[in-house]
Amino acid sequence: MILRRSVGSRVLPAVVAASMTGFAGFLVSRQFQADGSVSGWLLVGAMSLFALLMAASMLWYALQRFQVGVDRDGWTVRIGSYRHDLRWAEILAVVIENRVIEGRDHRMVPALYLVPESSVSVGVPNDLRATVDGRPAVRLFDLDEPRIEEEQFLREIASLAGDRLEVRVHRLSRLLGGEDVPEQLNGGEALPAFPPGAEGVRTQRWLNRRRFLLFVGWYLLVVVPTLLLTGFAARLHELFGAAVAVLGLLVVVAAYAQFVSLFSHATDLVDAEVAISGTGLVRVIGDRTFRDDMHAGKAVVLPPGAKRNYGKAWLLGFPHAVVLLGDPRTGRLRSPHDLRALSTVMRDSPHDADRAAARDLDSLTVQSQVGDPSEPGGAENAHLWISMTKAGRILAWAVVVGSVLLAGGWMLETTRYLGGAVILISVALATVWAAYALYRIVSLFSAAWQAARKGGDHSGGENPRHR
Repeated sequence: MILRRSVGSRVLPAVVAASMTGFAGFLVSRQFQADGSVSGWLLVGAMSLFALLMAASMLWYALQRFQVGVDRDGWTVRIGSYRHDLRWAEILAVVIENRVIEGRDHRMVPALYLVPESSVSVGVPNDLRATVDGRPAVRLFDLDEPRIEEEQFLREIASLAGDRLEVRVHRLSRLLGGEDVPEQLNGGEALPAFPPGAEGVRTQRWLNRRRFLLFVGWYLLVVVPTLLLTGFAARLHELFGAAVAVLGLLVVVAAYAQFVSLFSHATDLVDAEVAISGTGLVRVIGDRTFRDDMHAGKAVVLPPGAKRNYGKAWLLGFPHAVVLLGDPRTGRLRSPHDLRALSTVMRDSPHDADRAAARDLDSLTVQSQVGDPSEPGGAENAHLWISMTKAGRILAWAVVVGSVLLAGGWMLETTRYLGGAVILISVALATVWAAYALYRIVSLFSAAWQAARKGGDHSGGENPRHR
């Protein structure tokens, strides 16, 4: 088995690098043709240097070698300039466990480590050097780096590594059918994704509608005015237009992060799998894992409206929201069993804040209704509807990319460099858009196939949870 980075992860940086190089060449050629002034050369020099530096970094990433092979003889590692072969007799353990990526949420991603025998020297560079259980190890890659099919990958590694393999990530261990996991995410209590069943899909749909309205507002109130202002500023002076374009880009990105992504966290929490591990609360969102300590003195129960963009939901926070205690769409609370499990852990905390949060959870338990709010039927159709709305984002982003291209053409008539720069940027955006469109179309066909297959199944089983 040989693992490589996907073609897409190499092609896109290469396209960006080519665009930046072409941009630098375009600027220099225009300056030669126009017999440019000193100020023009200074502007061209600064912009060309920035473009070439970006092109060099993108090209370095695109050309960096990444090849990891494993067979019955051992491991062959070719990552960047690092070259090494390890026989199975030289390997003490193959470990898959979470590593923490520092940040506000302490995000964790599963990574693959090789632990060599104590007598074996592997001479790894600093970026691949790691420690597992106090022993030197090689961190080969995070599992989201190469494009792999996780279940097949794990089973092939298990067949080759045998007893050397240790999978310490609960989600991945379940793919192998393992239960004895060193990191027992559900050692205390597993809490299901909430809201369950078709109700969860309908809540996702409700959140997506609000995100779309914010997207339209972002486009009309931020993107369009920024493009128009850049064009009019460039008519006065090209350098002034370039400055407005840079500031406008910062405003556009900041506004998107601030407004359009307002409901993103709530959407993630609807999909999150939550489990209690000792005094820790572990959340699995897609391939990411987050952990919060329920005895850290930071727990708080937030009523509806305390944080924007969570609808009618009660929230558990540390202090950032980590668990939906209620449905953002309907306000319906989690089951008493789930609320009681959280309360039991926090009640034993040495901190007053955690114990106060436990009392708040106890009061919510009294209000909670027993029963599963998921409704029979309709989950697959709702899932398909969500995939269709997400595919509709292709058209929304096409409007944004087209607007940038039209603005570049408009500026090209009155500017020497800026119009061409905007057109080149729009070409890079169009490349990203094409990859995004392909991804969404494939997802839509997959959802349609699942809906058709489930529609033909008359077994009367439960509806699957939207993932």
